[in-house]
Amino acid sequence: MAQKLPAKAKPAKPKRTGAKAAPRRASTARKTSASAGADTFRQAVARYEEALEALQQRQFKLASDLFQGIIDNFKERELHERCRCYLRVCARALLEPPAPTTFEERVYAATLAINAGSHDEALPHLDAAEREKPDSDHVHYMLAIARADGGDARAAATHLLRALELNPDNRRLARHEPSFEQLRDNEAVRDAIG
Repeated sequence: MAQKLPAKAKPAKPKRTGAKAAPRRASTARKTSASAGADTFRQAVARYEEALEALQQRQFKLASDLFQGIIDNFKERELHERCRCYLRVCARALLEPPAPTTFEERVYAATLAINAGSHDEALPHLDAAEREKPDSDHVHYMLAIARADGGDARAAATHLLRALELNPDNRRLARHEPSFEQLRDNEAVRDAIG
């Protein structure tokens, strides 16, 4: 009987270490890089939304810092242009004082404007204050000064007489107010001041 020879054993496949292994690692690296890029983009967008919220709440310094931080720390170019635009808005707002919104703020702004000789700037604040509190002797007195210095003697006399009617103590002030010199020709003002 013939002896059976063992079947040829197939040689074991060598482990591939070159071409196939490297792309697998590169693929993993690409996925990790893409994932990190997505996280970075999400962070930039979250910071951008936070900056917009601060801007809407008129927190211009905070918003400006957040927008600048996006430009400095994130490479999301599509956000950079928007951030630069909003940075200009913040810069303008930080330079300009906020518009007065309350009665007291309007009277204060008008006082500053009158003291600076800007009677035309004072009038809108005083007109708004008068609409809010039409029986304020202080507002009428200031309107009289602003109108007199602006050359509107008739309107100045009307406001001065109303201020004196609302508060007779204003007579003493009115006697010494240089802005009312031109009103001394008005008989009603002369009689009211005494």
